[in-house]
Amino acid sequence: MKEFFLISMMIFIGCNSSQNETSELNDSSTPNTGLSTQTLQHNGDEREYQLYLPSSYNEETAHPVLLNFHGFGQNAKGYFANGSNFQEVANQEGVILVYPQALLLSGFSVWNAAPFAEDNKTDFDDIGFIETLIVDLQEQLSIDPERVYAAGFSTGGMFGYALACFSNEPIAGVAAISAAQLNLVDCEPSPTNAFIAHGTADDVLPYYGSSDIASIDEVVSFWNNVNQTSTVAQESSYAFGKETVYHYTYSEGINNTQVMHYKVENGSHGWFDHEIEGQSFTSLLWAFLTSQQ
Repeated sequence: MKEFFLISMMIFIGCNSSQNETSELNDSSTPNTGLSTQTLQHNGDEREYQLYLPSSYNEETAHPVLLNFHGFGQNAKGYFANGSNFQEVANQEGVILVYPQALLLSGFSVWNAAPFAEDNKTDFDDIGFIETLIVDLQEQLSIDPERVYAAGFSTGGMFGYALACFSNEPIAGVAAISAAQLNLVDCEPSPTNAFIAHGTADDVLPYYGSSDIASIDEVVSFWNNVNQTSTVAQESSYAFGKETVYHYTYSEGINNTQVMHYKVENGSHGWFDHEIEGQSFTSLLWAFLTSQQ
């Protein structure tokens, strides 16, 4: 089993981390559209998350939800503002954005991305927190529980994989950006769309794996097996200066599931911002996650 804490420290060194901020809480039981800080109680802890209600939010409509998880040492509010940029997609597509905040371990925010590993260094019940959060969202807002998606950067992407593997609440699709998967052996997810984006020059979580983590090709194969997709991918490539983006889409899986691998030759450890055929990276990611609908 992989050594989660050591990998987390590697990520902290390689990521642009920031200290957790203190925000004023929104006391309204019915949040306004836009961004607000919300809390809930779970296992004796007050857990925090950033909630973004799109301008198109309508209580008469069942909206999809995108859970988006920050990386090691980061905070949800900063990740929302400066990391992944889904606000335009949210307003256009009526998506409710939820950016949960991780708890601190040794002074740094970290997700429990290997919850059943014997050598795991944290016992945070993050999966239980997200399950409680999803139920809470169903009670407070008009959401579609069958269209709850998970995305994340670095350790946030690791946790997105764990959520797809072990959550009792359905996850309709998962997207992992510059992230390893720590639980290929224990993970038994339902067939679901999987979007896997990684740079070949990632010096924090190597594309080709290490003694601690699986290679990205192994992760792609894992999700192809889960979904029972075609073994032959549709391929395309796009040049961006020193970087080349290779698109591999594996289709015809169970319940029309697919696996998309977004391989960035010479790409480093980070969130990607390439525009392909008029689509931003975030628009492309969202369109793929929801392609099973």
